[in-house]
Amino acid sequence: MSNQTGNTKINRWALLAASLGLAYVLVRYRQSIWGVLGRSAFQLQHKRIEVISSVNESQRILNELKSHCESFKVMGFDCEWITVGGTRRPVALLQLSSHKGLCALFRLCCMKQIPKDLRELLEDDAVLKVGVAPQDDAMKLSHDYGVGVASTFDLRYMAVMAGHQAEGLGKLSQTHLNTALDKNWRLACSNWEAPQLDSAQLNYAANDALAAVAIFQKLSKDLEPRTFWDWRAPKFKQLRPKLEPFLDVDFTKGFASGLGKTLSTSTFTHPLTSKSKPKRNKKHQQPQQQQPQQQQVRNLGTQSKAFYDNCVLEAPDGELLCTIDRRKASWYLNQNLGTQVSEQPFTVRLNFEPAGRAVGDVGRYYQTPKENQCVVCGRRDAYIRKNVVPREYRKHFPVVMKSHTSHDILLLCPSCHQLSNISDNKIRNKLAMTCEAPFGHGEGVSKYHDDQQLRNVKLAGKALLMQSDRMPSQKVAQLQKTILDYYKDVTEITPELLQKAAKLDCRVPNEEYCQHGKKVVQVYRDKLGGLVELERLWREHFLHTMQPKFLPKLWNVNHNANRLEVRASEGRIDNEDLVVAGLESVISVKNIARS
Repeated sequence: MSNQTGNTKINRWALLAASLGLAYVLVRYRQSIWGVLGRSAFQLQHKRIEVISSVNESQRILNELKSHCESFKVMGFDCEWITVGGTRRPVALLQLSSHKGLCALFRLCCMKQIPKDLRELLEDDAVLKVGVAPQDDAMKLSHDYGVGVASTFDLRYMAVMAGHQAEGLGKLSQTHLNTALDKNWRLACSNWEAPQLDSAQLNYAANDALAAVAIFQKLSKDLEPRTFWDWRAPKFKQLRPKLEPFLDVDFTKGFASGLGKTLSTSTFTHPLTSKSKPKRNKKHQQPQQQQPQQQQVRNLGTQSKAFYDNCVLEAPDGELLCTIDRRKASWYLNQNLGTQVSEQPFTVRLNFEPAGRAVGDVGRYYQTPKENQCVVCGRRDAYIRKNVVPREYRKHFPVVMKSHTSHDILLLCPSCHQLSNISDNKIRNKLAMTCEAPFGHGEGVSKYHDDQQLRNVKLAGKALLMQSDRMPSQKVAQLQKTILDYYKDVTEITPELLQKAAKLDCRVPNEEYCQHGKKVVQVYRDKLGGLVELERLWREHFLHTMQPKFLPKLWNVNHNANRLEVRASEGRIDNEDLVVAGLESVISVKNIARS
């Protein structure tokens, strides 16, 4: 009996030890286990592929897609097309998938138009269309069918935000879903306009869209980490504000200086993982193999030492004027413009009366010591200076507005700095449209362009210098005529003339060119309320997108307007500068005060 009791106790202790061991394993390795379970979900889900080849067939599937989007406002989004004779044909296939495993394949090449309900779904900005480089596909749909695709989102942004590598769709699927997508070039280049798509084509097209939604779900869990036992899905309403700055923003432009797991360091590598589709060709020609590009590296100048020295500058009577850095304080001493009165904090008292004293909240802002930390997340070990109002605009401001800009120079850690720069692209694009100020790159706008006649003369000169003895006489005569038609006062082709032609500068100024930043500043100055409105736009954008938790005290979106009003009350600003700033009302107050 005693042996039985002893065995029972041993079994209980063994069971307790096993339970504790299991609990330890579950807690200790919960992230790994959660990751495995998360990755297996995509493999186990039941997918359903629906092919729609006519407008009449589309209504039922569109109603089902819309109902799925009511509970989870995210769709996988992708397009396929073919290229014939080097020319891209209109988008042949549009893929839209829901989180419930439904993938609708719209054969636009058969439908010849976008059904009304499909257009409304694509244009619904409440529903995210996710994928890798979805903006490229959206542009093609817009060009080919005149439909605007709203709220496209590149999954690589989300990967980086969650601390992962920015990769193509295939690698993202392998990494986060443990699922290999078939990326055979023969399928990618197959005939998407064929009368009937085979099963391999259907699976290839559907899996890309389905994987996009699954990757989004997996990465959303990484962005909103939970305890192992919390199985609730992340709430999309809470997640969406984090993604807002990157909607409809091209990833390769947004992360111009590179991405990856190195976001937490000072060096970033150029993303070579952008989605690139081989040319679709009915002849199924194998695309030429490209040599791997060498990754570019850019150092963003991360600082680890203190940026703010918080030295003190005093007026001759000892009144606090502002905090400054050690270098500036030493300059006053070296120029015999001030005297050191304290070592801790390092304090310099001026030997002359300054132009102005600290007044109101504007003055108190400059008096307040600043913390050496990221104003967004509070990180203290590394940071980069962020110009809240980008320099490309600020440099065109009048002197009175582009001096004393420390208010708009904030410290961000490398990852927050990178994300902030990307979110800025959305405002730049908005300003480009509002002010009719296209960028000097990427949109066909450049300071110079090649004159075709000059180019032809230059090429003719080079060809005759290097290869005239190997060319047919008829070709030589044709090239000589090109040169003589340009140099009308010359009747004979000489080596000197050929040298002159070969060195021609083909570039001519583009009369329609206007620097983006300069044009925006001009428009705000003359038509949109003055430059304080442009400043306010950028500051409010920074607050909305980055939601900084550690801003300096008294940091204010209206800081410069308040500062200029103080200067106006002291008679230290011209009326012309007040007009440019958009503070005409201050002029009236200023005139009344004088009278």
